[in-house]
Amino acid sequence: MGLLGRFVGLPNSVKLAYRIASVTVAVVYLVFHSITGENGLVSYIEIKKQVEEKEEVLHDKTAELEIMKRRVALLGNNSLDLDFLEERCRVMLNYCYSDDVIIRDKAISLLR
Repeated sequence: MGLLGRFVGLPNSVKLAYRIASVTVAVVYLVFHSITGENGLVSYIEIKKQVEEKEEVLHDKTAELEIMKRRVALLGNNSLDLDFLEERCRVMLNYCYSDDVIIRDKAISLLR
């Protein structure tokens, strides 16, 4: 006797209650997994947050790249900025004039 044979002798109200219960269980199952599943609403919110964080990092790196491109352009053969070249040489070679005022990092950290 199959599954349908079991319901032959039951009253219509019991059959209807069984159908409603099975549909309710199916709907609850689908709603639960659409919210908490691998591709559900919770995962969507987490992925959206990760995308926003990565876009912020991309924006920061893009700004940093533009600054570096401008610095490289200033050091090119066609547009050599002597002030920029002097600044970079002084920083890289740790050079200063005798009348320069030097503020050390340690002194700055003590003021904070």
